[in-house]
Amino acid sequence: MGENGGLLPGSSTADAATMTPIVFEQPLNERIRTLMRLEFLFEQVAFGLDGDTEWHTRITVQTVLDILALLGRGDLRSELIKELERLYGTLEGWQERPEVDDARLSDYLRESQKLMEELRSTGFNPATELKANEFLNTIMQRSGIVGGTCGFDLPGYHHWLHRPAEERRAQLGDWLEKLDVLRRATDMVLSLLRSSAVPRDLNAEGGAYQRTLDRNTPFQLIRVEPLEDEGVFAEISANRHFCTIRFMEHGVGEHRPQQTERDISFRLSCCVL
Repeated sequence: MGENGGLLPGSSTADAATMTPIVFEQPLNERIRTLMRLEFLFEQVAFGLDGDTEWHTRITVQTVLDILALLGRGDLRSELIKELERLYGTLEGWQERPEVDDARLSDYLRESQKLMEELRSTGFNPATELKANEFLNTIMQRSGIVGGTCGFDLPGYHHWLHRPAEERRAQLGDWLEKLDVLRRATDMVLSLLRSSAVPRDLNAEGGAYQRTLDRNTPFQLIRVEPLEDEGVFAEISANRHFCTIRFMEHGVGEHRPQQTERDISFRLSCCVL
């Protein structure tokens, strides 16, 4: 696992703080990139489900369609199974280490095994099931047109959006239940990946930092957290061998962001499972 993090008692990716820090992340392979996009979409679904208005429901429905589009770009199920298999093998190798939290490790092993079994199930094909739903498919066909899901284009959808919130939420729950194993598997992989490294406190002189990565360690994710509210954001350029971080300040008016000239203290995590 990455730089001595992971399942050690009390290990975490950041110290507790009164405000949620802004963390900038850069995935280093296509599999993790896809999982992070899927995670983003499920977080957007959660936001939509939290509200009762038509617009909350529209966000949720459109995001479900975005998830289906992402599933259609490759065999995400196989990619998740491969990542869980890799994760399971890594966790098994930690069983004999005395500093590891055995209870947490056992929970992760059981959960990863359960997720793999669910994903390998011959009946698991959520994209096909949902695309076969005539109501959802009708919305999907119009969603590619700018403004194509307004009331006069889809009067049935317009009517459904004005049904009681509990009724709409129940229908959304039926659809999302078919995707839930993907959400749980994605959450598990990314949660363990992010906690796999012990963060290093570093300084970017003149707003820039470069680092050569260990060629023998297949890092999967770079995480950067400015330690104070410096009014900057991090641009990360990285591959498996080299990492460059530039801290940028927003331009005034229409000017493009520029690299800050200030020294920036930040926390760096190089994550791998």
